[in-house]
Amino acid sequence: MLTAADFGKVLYSLGYTKLTPIQRIAIPKIISGKHTLIIAPTGSGKTEAAIIPLFYKIWNSRPEKISLLYITPLKALNRDLELRLKNLGNALGITIGTRHGDTSERKRKEILKSPPDLLITTPESLQYLIINQKYRDLLSNLKWIIIDELQEMLDEKRGYELSVVISRLKKFNKNKIQMIGLSATIGNIELAKKYLSDAEVEVAKVDLKKEYDIDLIIPDINDFPKKAIELNLDPYVISRLEKLKQIIETYKPIIIFTNTRETAEFLASELQALYNLKVATHHGSLSKDIRINIENNFKQGNLDAIIATSSLELGIDIGNINLVVQYMSPKEVTRLLQRIGRSGHSLNKVSKGIVIPSNYIYDIFECKSIIELSREGYLEQPYIELNALDVIAHEITGMVLEGVRNKEDILDILKNSVYFRDLSKDELENVVQLLKSSRILKEKDNQLLPSYRAWKYYYGTNMIPDSIRSYSVINMANNLELGKLDEDFVAMIDEESIFVLGGKLWKVVSIEDGKIFVDRAELKRGILPSWFGESIPVEKEVSERVYSYLIDAIKGKNYEFDEINDIIQEYKKRGYPELSNNDILVEIINGELIVVHSPFGSKGNNTLGSILSFYLNKIKGIRTSFRNDPYNIVIASVLPISKKDIEETITYVNKLSQIDARNIVIDAIKESPQFKWKLYIEAERFGNIDSNSKEIISSAILRQFSDTIVGEEAAREMLIKNHDLSVLTEIKKYTWKIVEVPSPSPLAKEFLDRLLITESEEAPVMLEVFKRRLLSKEVRVLCMVCGWNKKVSIEYSPEKCEKCQSVFLTATFPDDRDSIDIINKNIRGKKLSKTEMKKLKELKIIASLFSQYKKYALIALSARGVGSTNLGKALSKLSEGEESFYQNLFNVEKKFLKNRKYWQ
Repeated sequence: MLTAADFGKVLYSLGYTKLTPIQRIAIPKIISGKHTLIIAPTGSGKTEAAIIPLFYKIWNSRPEKISLLYITPLKALNRDLELRLKNLGNALGITIGTRHGDTSERKRKEILKSPPDLLITTPESLQYLIINQKYRDLLSNLKWIIIDELQEMLDEKRGYELSVVISRLKKFNKNKIQMIGLSATIGNIELAKKYLSDAEVEVAKVDLKKEYDIDLIIPDINDFPKKAIELNLDPYVISRLEKLKQIIETYKPIIIFTNTRETAEFLASELQALYNLKVATHHGSLSKDIRINIENNFKQGNLDAIIATSSLELGIDIGNINLVVQYMSPKEVTRLLQRIGRSGHSLNKVSKGIVIPSNYIYDIFECKSIIELSREGYLEQPYIELNALDVIAHEITGMVLEGVRNKEDILDILKNSVYFRDLSKDELENVVQLLKSSRILKEKDNQLLPSYRAWKYYYGTNMIPDSIRSYSVINMANNLELGKLDEDFVAMIDEESIFVLGGKLWKVVSIEDGKIFVDRAELKRGILPSWFGESIPVEKEVSERVYSYLIDAIKGKNYEFDEINDIIQEYKKRGYPELSNNDILVEIINGELIVVHSPFGSKGNNTLGSILSFYLNKIKGIRTSFRNDPYNIVIASVLPISKKDIEETITYVNKLSQIDARNIVIDAIKESPQFKWKLYIEAERFGNIDSNSKEIISSAILRQFSDTIVGEEAAREMLIKNHDLSVLTEIKKYTWKIVEVPSPSPLAKEFLDRLLITESEEAPVMLEVFKRRLLSKEVRVLCMVCGWNKKVSIEYSPEKCEKCQSVFLTATFPDDRDSIDIINKNIRGKKLSKTEMKKLKELKIIASLFSQYKKYALIALSARGVGSTNLGKALSKLSEGEESFYQNLFNVEKKFLKNRKYWQ
């Protein structure tokens, strides 16, 4: 007879000599059979807290297989878990299996032939297993379900759907299933408990906080001007690359997290090329084999750093991580803690992290805000949608394929999920009718039956918010690829649309065969470009904290960051009003652009922008457009907008009811470019469009869905994910200050420069780099009178001949021996050839201009595209100031490079 002591000996032999705090709390609850929610920091032993008591039960009673289901949100977690749990399982005679989209056909057959005690899977794979009769027979033996990373499921439709699948499992199961949820952070514990079960759910939570040591570091750009010139990189970028190099060399191995794969790829490329560091990128666009290879290389010490997106946020075991760097703002406290928690991956180790913001003032303050809020225990709350109709459509189809044909039974199963408690028969019937019209279901004698598209629809559809396809953007001027755009962005634009890519404005000429042909564009009055914005919303609690830092700076608080202090000094110097935490500043810029500085976060500002734009449309009788970020709203109009117009609009907004506001926002959503893409996604999710369709569906076809439940669901999801109607209550606490100005304030310019995009090279800092490059260039100066010559850098060039004191100096490239000979022959009165005469004429023109403009003549001459014929014109720009002079040289060089292909 095996005893608990025998089980304990096996654990001890495997190194489990002492339980962690969360294991001591959770194990007794799970052993007693209670539904349990386990909340504990990364590395605290949550997985074992759930697995050890359940393995004990399996070891002790040997139930029918499959008795334990372990659900994880990522396939990579499946692989990692299987390796970890097999060691424990092998010692106890407990078998482990994995089933997900990448599982080979051989292994799938093995699971059916010899079922494991524990099956690890993903929410999407479980969708398919449950409609397979052989798997359903095995799953009817389930006694326990563990959901890992539960926080990932609570506010996503794949999580809503999983809750219904579990309801379906419970319906045909032989046993009462015990539910266990695992999470490092939970913003809404009550929702998480209801997700697991209607019955009582015990919470196992450690009060012991894992220690985080998170620093905010802003590199000093003044240390790297020379390197920026040499590498032709923005000084802000090179300073951050240098800092990353130092961090990697000090702490390796490390993970660097970014929010986009484009940033990850850029950093990896530059760190490899400039410093020969062993780094690799890790993101969802890479194949499974490449990701596994990178993970293994990191474990084996073959990499100095991995640069990752969210693909490594969760608990994939990649070995020891000494430090985590977050490059630019993580946007969320939860995300920051999840990422930094990857270092010091155990409870008794400090998780050490460094956050490096961009040079954007709001990014700096946002990073500071998120770090401070994390120390105060703040976590973002999940926003949920009840009765999501697309989830219902997919689940009804799954139940019908499974054999559940009665609509009452289907409704009962759906209502067992926390997300569909109050689903009505009418709502269910509306979805059924849509599925029937799409030839997915049919009905006979009040029984639902699969139609010919049912299987294809069910297997081809999921609720993962993802865009796989991408389009190449081709510059018509030279037929070169500028970059790629994901399908979700492409669906938002049409021919003649203007958008931002690579720091430049482009106009769409045509979209065809996976390519977007574009031409350069300029903004017209009243039109704002499409832009990517931020895919991760910033909550108003973060935004309000950022706003308070900004107000403190305006009131005189000196921050340690030059980027901030310079902007604030300029703001005050130009006489903009001092603000309090309850002020909203509105800038009317030349009557055509309105910038609202408002601290309501991504969703709040999106809502406020919709309502302000709506009312201005109404009183002006013409369409305005708006864009926003968490801190600003910009509204553009083709007709002038006055202070009186804004005052009238504010009065209207303050009197607006929640119902009227909701209707305005819904209308604005349906008019937005993003709605087209959302309609496309929903048409796929409802089965109106095949998910593997090769073509982008036209706007006209998509508009047909707008007033159906497809459009209703698209608008409702956008309302919940992208808007916050509570902003109407919030703004009543604020005083609006309105200023009419000829140009944007420094704060507005920070935002507008990112949205309206003047080319990034033309920013003042890049102009300074350009200037330094010209000054550092070497030339040979020659005296037209005596023939003296010398190789010098332009910055240290003489103003007159060092031999005869003549001011008639000319210049050429350092190794030009011909010009030296021509000048000496001319001085001695020797005859010159036609070619030599032509060259002498050019040298005399340069000398004549040098006598007047000195060093500036050499500076202009060193810019590509400037020669003796247009040197005078270039120098004439000095009358407009030095900045205009350099800006003009920059434009001349840019034009030269652009047109060079025509004569080379």
